[in-house]
Amino acid sequence: MQPERPPDGHRRFLKQFSEEFKLGTYFPENLTLLAKSEPVSFQWLREAVHGSVVFFVSARCSACRMEPIQEFVKRYGVFRYCILFEGSREELELQREIYDLDTPCYLCDTVKLQGQLKVNMIPFALILNKIGQAVSAGIFNDYEKLEQLAAPLIRVYERSSSRI
Repeated sequence: MQPERPPDGHRRFLKQFSEEFKLGTYFPENLTLLAKSEPVSFQWLREAVHGSVVFFVSARCSACRMEPIQEFVKRYGVFRYCILFEGSREELELQREIYDLDTPCYLCDTVKLQGQLKVNMIPFALILNKIGQAVSAGIFNDYEKLEQLAAPLIRVYERSSSRI
């Protein structure tokens, strides 16, 4: 006699899997940031002298804090930076003003980006080498975590600058 099997209604959730941005993948040359908008060129991230960091944050996220980004950008000014911000233009400008960010910032819809980049969590940082290839990625909530995520980029930069 076989045991009775539970109904399969719960299995519908198993079909919903989440892909992640794979390390080694090149950051796209173009991204559509908002519904019904033209693609934006991110070719400049593939031409960085020392590498780049792309931050994904949202005004609606209680864990998304700009202080770690501000501190990291100030400490490692040799890298290129980009902030993909979900929220209104007013919220973005307020954040830029409060944290004195002179970093390229783009309004985006994280749901729209999820299909293109496979990034499905925020706050998230994507660490790119000088040719725009992902060498590290993950969520962050403080400066120390950002530094850990960017360790591959920082090591390469420090080694190359010590040879000069």
